[in-house]
Amino acid sequence: SDWAENHPQQHPKVRASFRPRPNLQNLMASQPSASTPTQETPKPQEGKGAGSAAPAPDTNQAAEPAAPAPAENKAGGADEPAWAKKSMRKRCECEMCLSGKATTHNDESHDQALDQKLSVAGLDLRIIGGTTKCARVMVKFFEGLYKEGSSLKNKTVVEVGSGTGLVGMCLGLLGGKVTLTDQSYVMDVLDYNIANIKKQADAAKKNFEVKTQEHVWGTDTSSLPVPEVVVGSDLIFAHEGIEPLCKSLKALVQKSDPKNPAVCYIAVIRRFEWENQFFKLMDMDFHSEVAHKDGDIVIYKYVWKAGKRQVDESKTTTSNKK
Repeated sequence: SDWAENHPQQHPKVRASFRPRPNLQNLMASQPSASTPTQETPKPQEGKGAGSAAPAPDTNQAAEPAAPAPAENKAGGADEPAWAKKSMRKRCECEMCLSGKATTHNDESHDQALDQKLSVAGLDLRIIGGTTKCARVMVKFFEGLYKEGSSLKNKTVVEVGSGTGLVGMCLGLLGGKVTLTDQSYVMDVLDYNIANIKKQADAAKKNFEVKTQEHVWGTDTSSLPVPEVVVGSDLIFAHEGIEPLCKSLKALVQKSDPKNPAVCYIAVIRRFEWENQFFKLMDMDFHSEVAHKDGDIVIYKYVWKAGKRQVDESKTTTSNKK
């Protein structure tokens, strides 16, 4: 990216600083001792490859250094495995932190413990792999939005870049029919968390229709459900992922009912100046508004511009005739 080229001394650390993508086998099977560092898997760069599977890593590129040993999570109990007391690195090294524009990215609200316990939609959940502040703020927002009188019941929801699945699972507990999407190597963590929460939902006699499906941003969305709601949290920090992400969001909304197009909710924390590209691309096709703000987290609501679909479809038809 442009930022990486201009900041080569900082770039290797960027992806290791953000959204955890732990491998379930490493978490559940290895259970390292308290003195053993827990390895962090960086956020996958979605939209880089073609097809429905995650793209293979480029072996011609130099490997990025491993993240430093994570900090201890004091909330872990005595009977928990050792990794449950670990967390991702807590020191954010994004462009805005290094320049002094951001001052809150390292406070306690940005908990990145690998094993988190949260209360969601009336259930006490355990999320393996950790969650982000963006996701936790979005959950509270949706709990308030989709309450009695504003029901999500039986609405089709697609989440992009689901990570460990907190937001999508919350929407499932609130009544939505949810499909969580991400790259292939995230599926084991997603499926594990869904299976555990499904058991809790069944015991509490709560409906919980949540499934997973692989999707790489920028690739074909025809196999994904026709959505009524599209959501995503903490997705725009990778420069090369912004354009493919916007392409997937637009494609999902375009396949929804023209008379009642899907609405998008995207939770954002600003880290880099070039993230402005996301907002510019979205504003080409969507009306936007700030739906909620909590400290350094902002949730944007995107609604498709009236008449835009017909113009785009007309261009496509004309191009096909040629």
